[in-house]
Amino acid sequence: MMISPSAILFLLPLLVADALSLQPSIFSAYQAKLPSVQQGSTNNRIQSNLRHISPTPWRTSALSSAANNEEQTIELSYESLQEEIRRRETLREETLLDDGSSSSSKTEQQFWKWRNHDIFCEVRTPADTSSSDSKRKPKIILLHGFGASTTYWRETMKTLQTGGFEVHALDLLGQGRSSKPYCYARDGDGRPTKFPYKLYSKAPSVAIIAKETSPISMGKNTNTNVHYSINLWANMIDDYARHCNMDEVILMGNSLGSLVALSAATGDFIQTPNNVDRENMFGFLAGNNLGERSRVKGVCLFNCAVGLNSMNVLKNPNFSAVQRNVLQWIFGILNNLIFDNELLLKFALNDVVTKDLLRDALKSLYTYNPEQVDEELVDSFYYPAKFGGDGAVEAIRQIYTNDAGLSPMELTAKYPEILDKKLPLHLIWGDSDVVTPINGDVGQFYCDRVANNRGGKGMTTIDVVSAGHLLFDDNPSDTNSALLRWINKRVL
Repeated sequence: MMISPSAILFLLPLLVADALSLQPSIFSAYQAKLPSVQQGSTNNRIQSNLRHISPTPWRTSALSSAANNEEQTIELSYESLQEEIRRRETLREETLLDDGSSSSSKTEQQFWKWRNHDIFCEVRTPADTSSSDSKRKPKIILLHGFGASTTYWRETMKTLQTGGFEVHALDLLGQGRSSKPYCYARDGDGRPTKFPYKLYSKAPSVAIIAKETSPISMGKNTNTNVHYSINLWANMIDDYARHCNMDEVILMGNSLGSLVALSAATGDFIQTPNNVDRENMFGFLAGNNLGERSRVKGVCLFNCAVGLNSMNVLKNPNFSAVQRNVLQWIFGILNNLIFDNELLLKFALNDVVTKDLLRDALKSLYTYNPEQVDEELVDSFYYPAKFGGDGAVEAIRQIYTNDAGLSPMELTAKYPEILDKKLPLHLIWGDSDVVTPINGDVGQFYCDRVANNRGGKGMTTIDVVSAGHLLFDDNPSDTNSALLRWINKRVL
């Protein structure tokens, strides 16, 4: 499909930050050295491991037509924002009750207090939680990607809830409806004074979930220093699971949310630069080497990213010194001109980003069924960006310019006992994803591991569906079929 100029404008930083190292047309020399799903005997072996699911007809949400029939012109003020989101949320809940699901199932939207920040959560419980089958099923935590929120998990949450699972979807700190902190205290260079995130010990003081009278309200933006990283969010998810006293958990992430899931599952976020003693620290989900068992029963990654941003490409061992220096120079230019330029980012959010631009950009990511891009989805991206204040700009700036963290390849090499031998790891990939394509370096890494059983235990599996980057909402029927098949066969 053709991508409009406005969509290209919106997607430019996303494509540069997430796809620069992944597009074979950009780094053909590097891609030629990777094991390819199209080359030789590897292709023959991988076909037995990759299950290509046949397409199904487009499924259009009832909410889309309902929302379109009641479309209004929205004045951009905080009061009208709250009124409009409340209207859409009411419409959404009415639609959910009419979708054939049991009326006894329960959906709660609430804010959880974490380090004085408001973290938006949507919790869905199945109709019958008293049955032995429901009690023994692991809880599921959903982790979104860059700029997204709980909203685009709507079809996934509905399917898992109907299947008897308790589902928890969270907006990561700095994104969606969660708080977007911003520190107005600056150092001599004008930058926020940063602090290292603190890790909880065996006896953390975890905040209490506090419901607001209006569950669709935005979290309060505090005057606080926050250094965004994969590990920060993994720490947040670990504390949330601890607070909810989850016994068994399946972690699921999309794009950069995949890295958050891997960090939480392995406990990598505990590894601090100053080597904190692990005897006093442990991951609630991952356990540790002192007898604390892992509570993670499986991890599912939807179109896994290379890191917090694309700077992980500089770690590529196949690059020459010249290639690495050129890329480092390009990243520096982009950061100085665009991503680290707060004034430009503010201008883009305030004066450039519109609903039409977002709609075009999102449709370019929904390659299977662009009609899934309805008002509910557009609003979930639009309002947090428009009304997130300085905190929204700061979150975007840091995500593009902070350390990218460990790549999936580095995490696998660092924790082979967990990711290769103990933990069922499943990947579901959209075959037409333009952000993290399956023929990019991360996709090829996992395809090679599956095709050649690199871990030796066959714990990693892959499904490929006809869809784009947001495959679970773009083609929910095929994606959910692959997901449930993996859970029933490999996890339960």
